[in-house]
Amino acid sequence: MAPRLARARLTTAVVAAVTAALATPVPSTAAPAGSPDTVEVTGTLVVLAGEDGTPDRYSVLLPSGRSVALSGAVDAEPLSRFTGTLAVPGTSGDRQLTGAPRASALRRASTAGTPMRVLEARTSERAPAPGPSAHTTYVAKITNFGTIGLTDQQVLDTITGSQAYWVRESGGLVPSFTTVTGVAAVAAGAGSAAGGCGLGNGGADFDAIAQNVAAQAYPGVDFSGASPNHLVIMVPDGCGGGTTGRARLGTSFANGGPAIVAAQTPAETLSTLNHEWGHNLGLQHANNIRAEYGDLYEVMGADDGTARTPVLGTVYRWEQGIIGAGEVVDGSGGGAWTLAPRSSNAGLRSVVFIDPDTGKRHFVDLRNGSGDDAGTCYASGACNYTTAYGQTYAGGVTIERENDSSGAFLLPVPGNDGVLTGGETWTNAGGTLSVSANGGSVTVGRNTNVPTVAGGTAVMTSPTALRDVSASGTGFSPAPAGYRYQWLLDGQPIANAEDSTFRPTPAMAGRQLSVTVTAYAVGHNPVARTSTPQQVAAAQWYALPTRKLPEITGKKRVGSVLSVVGLDWVDYYGNRPADLAPVYTWTRNGKKIKGATKATYRLTVRDRGKRIQVTERPRAAGFATDDKARSNATGKVRIGKLASPRPKVGGKAKVGKRLVARTPGWTRGTKFRYQWFSGKRAIRGAHGKKLKVTRALRGDKVSVRVTGSKKGFKPASARSRAVKIKK
Repeated sequence: MAPRLARARLTTAVVAAVTAALATPVPSTAAPAGSPDTVEVTGTLVVLAGEDGTPDRYSVLLPSGRSVALSGAVDAEPLSRFTGTLAVPGTSGDRQLTGAPRASALRRASTAGTPMRVLEARTSERAPAPGPSAHTTYVAKITNFGTIGLTDQQVLDTITGSQAYWVRESGGLVPSFTTVTGVAAVAAGAGSAAGGCGLGNGGADFDAIAQNVAAQAYPGVDFSGASPNHLVIMVPDGCGGGTTGRARLGTSFANGGPAIVAAQTPAETLSTLNHEWGHNLGLQHANNIRAEYGDLYEVMGADDGTARTPVLGTVYRWEQGIIGAGEVVDGSGGGAWTLAPRSSNAGLRSVVFIDPDTGKRHFVDLRNGSGDDAGTCYASGACNYTTAYGQTYAGGVTIERENDSSGAFLLPVPGNDGVLTGGETWTNAGGTLSVSANGGSVTVGRNTNVPTVAGGTAVMTSPTALRDVSASGTGFSPAPAGYRYQWLLDGQPIANAEDSTFRPTPAMAGRQLSVTVTAYAVGHNPVARTSTPQQVAAAQWYALPTRKLPEITGKKRVGSVLSVVGLDWVDYYGNRPADLAPVYTWTRNGKKIKGATKATYRLTVRDRGKRIQVTERPRAAGFATDDKARSNATGKVRIGKLASPRPKVGGKAKVGKRLVARTPGWTRGTKFRYQWFSGKRAIRGAHGKKLKVTRALRGDKVSVRVTGSKKGFKPASARSRAVKIKK
């Protein structure tokens, strides 16, 4: 099978069309008249967390260190590998730019902060770090946007306090968090105070400012977010209007990244930094039914700096994978439990259940203001935000549910004070589940005396390793309010595979994949259906467009070594498998050469006058084995050229002794003829490898000429330096 070019994938609606286009390495068809110029890019997808109702902003961080803002159909995890085709703003030349025009277009877009529209894209999520990661903070302040209303020491003290918070709340995944420098003073060469210091205008200047400040203050340090390095940039208070901080999103406690923070009072700055570092570490906002930030029981909700930041709730601990043994209990079937406070370090601290109305996972925590929650807003008894967030906040039992993306959502409860107390009860819309609480005593009631969702089928697309397979439910009655998914391999659940899409690994190739789809409807018991198992096809190979075919290098003459420069084999997302080990087949005039299966081949006499080709077949566990690429044929192999360095005369140059001709470095297998000389005169009969020194040679200068021959090679001669025979 011919190699498929690793080109970018179109958005979901046209994946099938592009997949077909990838089947052969032919160039794309011409774009319609008036289409913009385009550039191909590969880099890291970085995401700036949206604040104050603004959406997340996507950019691609290029290998050059420049960041280009993106617009259009982009929806992927932060720090994913990104390969795609971008439209160049303000052009209509239908050209794919390369070289200097491409670099110029990307530089202009990066400098101006102009978003480039995504025409085609494929993304591959970065695997999180496997264990605890020590984090490091670098600090800078911008000097040309206005006055920073904090001293350097106040800034550093605030950062120390926030670092301590996240070390405490990370469940051991951030074992240390240190600052390596003082506060670097930088005159920013990007953005402006009028433009919002990277905070206002939806964070339009954030990437440019972060890139510029990092390059000046800490050149060479990785602040992409992929490493646990954090860059804190201080700007004047009020510079961003109502926004006091912004940060780049990560996916886990292993991530770092830049954050821009307004220098308010030390307490307010600490609250802001706690929140923004939450974004770096993979957390999204904590909301309530009325507003963004409306869950004040979480660090990712609102905090005006007048109170202590609460400990991390179970919803975030669950999302980040730091739930400890005995910390939670499954309450989906009902029951009664006594909870320890969420701020405690031991004991049962949460009841977790799936709402049978919607399929959403919910978390019941006790927030009583003890331990590290002392001094929080809800513990003060005067946490009233009815204007901003439509409610007050008190101590008691909270109910939060998972939000759409690594966030939290506080459910409304009786009394509109955020908590269940004194036997108050929360009931879901269908009356099939209730939660009541009195102090730390929590009871979950489950009413199963209702109809069960009827009918239904679970379906999935055909699975191929390293390609997303999708699941859906159909035919359920009544129409479900939500679904949950569990992917299975050979009938066994796959850990953490609970999304509607799943990407099988190469290790799953050849095994049976299926999915259980559970349908939820208001006022009904859920029903689960499992799809028909399907065998996972092997992962497909693609080739980066660095070359069309394998190339043969080396001199095309007998005895020379040929090498193959193979294709850049990658998976669908442009990643090179760690165990890639291509195999090769060399041919002579189209016929296989026995034993020639390596990346190099030494030409033999049998190759003289013939044409050589090589076929490359990529190999890696779980990948298809039918892909191959064949080089062009060489010209005819010429006669070989013997290696013929000057021979050396060994032995003792003394009468009665023997001299010997030595031929180090000549082509292996060469046959030799010898002629010994005394001065310029050939010694009669002296044609052997060795020469007996006679009295007649005393005082003469003796040398030897060696003539080599080998089948398939042109004969060659070389003469040694002379040695003088001792008298």
